Amino acid sequence: MPTGFTRAFRQELAHVEEVQACCRLAMVAGLMHTAGTFHIRGGATDEERYEVQLATTVQSAAKAAYSQFKAFGAEAELLTRHEPRFRHRLVYEVHLNGSPAMLQALNEMGILTDSFRLQPAIAKRMLKKGCCRNSFVRGCLIGAGTANAPEKDAHLEFVIANENFAQDLAALLAAMHFHPGLCVRRGTYVVYLKGRDEVAGLLAQAGAHQAALLLEEQAVVRDVRSRANRVANCDAANLRKTSTAALRQMEAIDILERSGRLAAMPAALRDMADLRMAHPYLNLSELAQEAGQGLSRSAINHRLRRLVEVAKRTAPTGAGGKIRL
Repeated sequence: MPTGFTRAFRQELAHVEEVQACCRLAMVAGLMHTAGTFHIRGGATDEERYEVQLATTVQSAAKAAYSQFKAFGAEAELLTRHEPRFRHRLVYEVHLNGSPAMLQALNEMGILTDSFRLQPAIAKRMLKKGCCRNSFVRGCLIGAGTANAPEKDAHLEFVIANENFAQDLAALLAAMHFHPGLCVRRGTYVVYLKGRDEVAGLLAQAGAHQAALLLEEQAVVRDVRSRANRVANCDAANLRKTSTAALRQMEAIDILERSGRLAAMPAALRDMADLRMAHPYLNLSELAQEAGQGLSRSAINHRLRRLVEVAKRTAPTGAGGKIRL
């Protein structure tokens, strides 16, 4: 089921104006290959024997296919129906009965061979020009392309029923300097791209510039959020480290006071003990600012470490005088 982002980029692609006739044909060919069905029935005439159906949720894409067949003189019918699971959504269908004009149109699109057999691969003549390659991929994206929402990891895929067509589509994307993967999932073939640069690049090249821009914007948002989380985590870790060290230092000072050793220590260490007990939540840099007298962060750290070391030698072996390291 197409996601909101998938519906958005399909709509955007369907509104790209195909200036050249060859590009219009290539786009509809890609659409028919991925969203069309060719039926062969019993009957004496072509009209009874053959039928083509195209189903898409993009109205403008259905209209483009309808117009393309009409341009060949094929009689087409444009219908709408509700999706089975989501009744408020419409599916647009193009129906064509067999006729020489319809068969000729499918032959021109590379869907039927010159002997009017189904062509399982991509006809090379559809891909001779760069503009036609882009248009063909555009039709495939409208017909079978799906993508993750922009806030998730970038992933775009085409779900294809035919193995030969899937292999040709992967080769076409590789020739366009992308790096597709191909796998089998529940009996269908999946051609996929991963990574923001790959997905946004293909959408932009196919004509969905707004969708590609949205992917880029969300990537920036995710990067900023990730950096903010790293900074917050770092601050929290530093705060825990400072709190643990301060607690150890105050426990050491308490042991020195109760043992009488603090009173016999040099004035600089006694002053440092008083400073730490008066400011239990300050880090070393903040203690240095509070102490004044030109003391550096390194000097503050050195004096506190001396207090802890003396306390460790002084502390009794009982649990009450144990210093946490």
